[in-house]
Amino acid sequence: MGRATFRPFTSGTLTTTASGAPPREAIMHEHHPLRFRIVLSTLALLLVSVTHAELADVKKRGELRVVMSGEYPPFSQPTPGGDLTGFDADVAREIARRLGVKAHLIKADFSSIVAGVQAGNFDLAVASQSKTPERARAVDFLSKPYYYDGFQLFVPKGSKANSLEGLGGQPVAVALGTVFEKFLRERKYPKIVTFSGEQEIFLALGANRASGMITTRSVGNVAIKNGQALRAAGPVLQQDNPYITLGKNQPQLKAAVEKALNAMRADGTLRRLSVKYIGSDLTVPNNR
Repeated sequence: MGRATFRPFTSGTLTTTASGAPPREAIMHEHHPLRFRIVLSTLALLLVSVTHAELADVKKRGELRVVMSGEYPPFSQPTPGGDLTGFDADVAREIARRLGVKAHLIKADFSSIVAGVQAGNFDLAVASQSKTPERARAVDFLSKPYYYDGFQLFVPKGSKANSLEGLGGQPVAVALGTVFEKFLRERKYPKIVTFSGEQEIFLALGANRASGMITTRSVGNVAIKNGQALRAAGPVLQQDNPYITLGKNQPQLKAAVEKALNAMRADGTLRRLSVKYIGSDLTVPNNR
């Protein structure tokens, strides 16, 4: 988390990390232990003292800075024109519209998103993030998930495996910094290979660099529908209910986003976007 640079579509190349710190290479080239400790201490103080944008700041700026991975189809992925599309992207745009501002969508490596939100680089993350104790210590979560899903093991079509055990310890691919990676590490799975996102994982499976992958049921099923030579292996491994996140101590912005999202549930907008991109309604618990 926080190791990779974030890449806004609407601005030039950046040299800071998502947490606002200097690139990791710059720190690693420092050979003086005392100076290295001072740098780390300064960064820690900057993170603690950061001031997040409140609702009035967002309205004054006229845009809501929303981060997502951009490598998680059908939730977020790039278009040929350099924009972002998908369920998360359209949810973010609709929230911004209801707040009366423009949406500025920002693509970032998933493993850097929590640090970027914590540091105030983004106002909001609509990035299919599951709620974990570690993330909850760093950022704030809305009161309930915006959709409901589950972990699923997928394997190449020709594989005979129907479970993790059936893979016999062969490599399983996951996106870096995800709850899928945490799931495998907690179970001490012997061979875990990590990638920046699902699109890279599909390529790895096609090149026989992994024997299976864990992602959500919806992501895998849409990939199969779109031509990926995969199949679901066994039952859903674990429930996965993603949330929208924002920085700590932003009560007015949080309340406004909650209000917008609740209105989207009530008027059917959230359901319509789910059906458009996923093919089914994932916005209510009993449709998992």
